[in-house]
Amino acid sequence: MIKLDVKVKINQNQLQSDIDRRLDKAQYALDNQVLKDSNYFIPKDTGNLEQSSFLHSQIGEGYLAWVTPYARRLYYGTTFNFSKDVNPNASSLWFEHAKARYGSEWVKIAQNAYDNG
Repeated sequence: MIKLDVKVKINQNQLQSDIDRRLDKAQYALDNQVLKDSNYFIPKDTGNLEQSSFLHSQIGEGYLAWVTPYARRLYYGTTFNFSKDVNPNASSLWFEHAKARYGSEWVKIAQNAYDNG
């Protein structure tokens, strides 16, 4: 019978640092894709609503925001009609529409970014 004496030393700080780096990369990739896919469904007139998402979102932090005086009314579709002339895909609840259509792809994108981090 063979006897082996094995010692394993794990650098927990390095391991945690690698996990954190991979999670940051996955969050960044996910945020970018969610923003892109959500903006596919936003109502457009002057483009200010879409621009506000680039200015106010915190990509990589998991925070996406559309900040205009009318963003909430458009998002929930209350007391505000919008035209589909500029964007025929425009709808209220644009994030929800994007999630329904692309949610499974978002998971793959985040997983891929993490795995290749």
